[in-house]
Amino acid sequence: MTIRKCPVCGKNVNGRSDKKFCSDECRIFYNNALGRRRRARNGKQLNAIRSNIMEMERANAKILLRILSWISKVFRKMSSLSRGNSQE
Repeated sequence: MTIRKCPVCGKNVNGRSDKKFCSDECRIFYNNALGRRRRARNGKQLNAIRSNIMEMERANAKILLRILSWISKVFRKMSSLSRGNSQE
């Protein structure tokens, strides 16, 4: 018979053969710690996604400003051409 140890506190585990923890307190502590690690990992991933979205928004804003600048140049050119034609 193998003596099993609790992964949280290291005490011997008595009872069923598939029992992992020595007490409810150790089981709850272990599962809460797992949840904290998952949330921390997800938080890092979410922060990376937010950062990427902000970068994309900045890049899109730059592209939109270039397009608007180009359009305004085209309209200025068109208006100067139309003024030149109407004056003749």
